[in-house]
Amino acid sequence: MKGELNLAQRNTSSNTRWSRRLILALFIVTVVSLSACSTFEGSSEGTWNTSYFTNPDRVWEAVQLSLIELDYEVESENRDDGIIRATSEPAEDGTVIALAIDQVARTEDQVHLYVKPSFAGNRGSISPDLLKAAAEELIKAVDDKLRG
Repeated sequence: MKGELNLAQRNTSSNTRWSRRLILALFIVTVVSLSACSTFEGSSEGTWNTSYFTNPDRVWEAVQLSLIELDYEVESENRDDGIIRATSEPAEDGTVIALAIDQVARTEDQVHLYVKPSFAGNRGSISPDLLKAAAEELIKAVDDKLRG
């Protein structure tokens, strides 16, 4: 009877360890999944940023595809430096938004993306809400590409 009790205790202890390991593994998977496309934030200087835990080439491609999808014209790009400059098509009132996009790879799988929108030219609206919307729209498009 005592031997059966020890065996039952060992099985319970083993099951508890496996349960804890399973919970820890699920927690890690959840954290990694959520951090693959993290939330973005705006700074006081008008730069929005976000971080991704994925290959820098995937982020670069997602940015390029997003710019095409959102009808931005790429004015210049330098893959080695991680810099893209693009402008929107003029709106009906003549407003043109310029995006300065900087991609900084911290490691092989951690990438920070900085988006600084500004108004190009001297026509149209100068509402800061338009700049915020442009930055958020680009980051959302990049997030969608990286998740999909």
